[in-house]
Amino acid sequence: MNNNVPFDPRKEAPLLSAYVDGELDPGNTARLEAHLKDNPETRNEIEQLLRLKNLTRALRLKIAPPEEWEVFWHSVYNRSERSLGWILLTLGLSVAGGWFAWLILQSLLSTESLPLLVKGAIIVGIAGTLVLMVSVVRERIFKRNRTRYKDVIR
Repeated sequence: MNNNVPFDPRKEAPLLSAYVDGELDPGNTARLEAHLKDNPETRNEIEQLLRLKNLTRALRLKIAPPEEWEVFWHSVYNRSERSLGWILLTLGLSVAGGWFAWLILQSLLSTESLPLLVKGAIIVGIAGTLVLMVSVVRERIFKRNRTRYKDVIR
């Protein structure tokens, strides 16, 4: 900013925080201090920022005891193991189910004693069942990932 331009607290509000943190360059510091002499509102703003800085400086993060960390890491391992297990189970069942469905489809199509309408109805019924199963599983996963209360302990 130009050092000859008067300080405008509305347009240059971020400079107030920089001033409180001692990060303002000398030219802007001089402009702001000249403005503070005649403007009690900006002085009040600076005082509030200083109080906030002192308050947040006094805050300390509570250190969790080692037992809590052990429980945390144990649950992380359990969740990752279970996730891997579910992925592998789903993959295995999908491959086996696909192979089984292929065998059924092959035997249905090769059977000449069944009318074409019955074969089509069976295929459409199986396809509908698969679509419903996938829909239910997808909905359950969607709801489980987005529920706000999943970590509430009763």
